[in-house]
Amino acid sequence: MRQFNAWIEKLSLACAVLAGALLAASILVIAWMVAYRAMGYQNSWELETSIDMMVAAVFLGSPYTLRTKGHVGMELLEAVLSDRGRCKLAVFGHLVGLFVCLYLAWAGSNMTIEAYHSGERSLGVWQALLWPRYAAMPVGMILTALQYLVEIQKTLGSGWAPLAKRGKR
Repeated sequence: MRQFNAWIEKLSLACAVLAGALLAASILVIAWMVAYRAMGYQNSWELETSIDMMVAAVFLGSPYTLRTKGHVGMELLEAVLSDRGRCKLAVFGHLVGLFVCLYLAWAGSNMTIEAYHSGERSLGVWQALLWPRYAAMPVGMILTALQYLVEIQKTLGSGWAPLAKRGKR
């Protein structure tokens, strides 16, 4: 189990690096677009591409955000609960998050497969294929669901001290 946890956490870190690279590339594309249009030229692909990269970065960065406890927490409620209550609350929250991620991965997979088989394209001038755009959702949500499994195992396996980890205890 430790190897699985280590592998998922390394994968989460790799996805975070990829998400950061996508955000940087998106910024460069937007800057290029502004400069190119300031010279009086026009293109049709930059805005759509930069939006696609930003959306993919959000989904691919999600597992790392969970790993580093960057998602929304209930610190006020955690502060008044006992250690056992905090553990139960964390496991419940992780299970809800896990099932939401699995549902979104399933729905996103259906959407991606349907767009792939139909050859669906965007409505813009560029008319890019939509399945690569849609694929970021199931990939990111599957990886986030795997990170939720790791977080549940950590919570149950090593005790629960979220406030101590954050330096508030």
